[in-house]
Amino acid sequence: MNNKHLYLVTGSSSGIGLALCRNLVKNSSNFVIGLARTNSLHADNFQFHAIDLSDTKAVLAFGFPISDEYQSVSLINNAGMLGEVNTLDKIDITALETIIQVNYTSAMLLASLFIQKTQHLAIQKTIINVSSGAATGAYASWANYCASKAALEMLSKCIELEQTQMEFPIRCFSIAPGVVDTKMQEHIRNSSLENFAMKPKFEELYEKNQLYSPVKVAEKLIHVLENPSQYSESIFRIQIEG
Repeated sequence: MNNKHLYLVTGSSSGIGLALCRNLVKNSSNFVIGLARTNSLHADNFQFHAIDLSDTKAVLAFGFPISDEYQSVSLINNAGMLGEVNTLDKIDITALETIIQVNYTSAMLLASLFIQKTQHLAIQKTIINVSSGAATGAYASWANYCASKAALEMLSKCIELEQTQMEFPIRCFSIAPGVVDTKMQEHIRNSSLENFAMKPKFEELYEKNQLYSPVKVAEKLIHVLENPSQYSESIFRIQIEG
């Protein structure tokens, strides 16, 4: 039996994506492909693919190197951006499309390509779309981010529903990682109180050391990727004790 596992991770340059890749490459049976604009990780079983996920043509041109030599293949749509923190009466209209492209459109395109490339394979196949509490909870000044994450979560539900009818189904999860110590959190704390009234809440989480570590979140995601059959629910939020 083949014992090789392929993982494709978007947003691999920092935060959860980088933590995922660093953890996965520790196992020599894993081959990891990171998709991002920049890269700092180097390993024999890691390949970096430079890509701008806001560029639809570049996303569609990505060729999935998937074959039946793998025991399992996984796509982790982790890349995401908050964009301008501001109410819609003041936001820069020209930047709105980029957020939708990165947070939702690229993920939908990659998921669709992944499904079409792997549907016929009788191996373990998993998609994780990294979601957010903003997918179900509205935040003033985050309209674009909330809407794009809500769309991503509904996409995940549709994929999971479709796959129940397939001979060789693909599991699809939408997983909210909680409030994680990433560059996005820095972006939130650097926003103006005038534009984002909830800024003090996020400052308090940081000051009280209540942000999740990307490393701990990555460990939870990897458990799902390695054991998808243990999870009956496809939409959930990560819980980390301590």
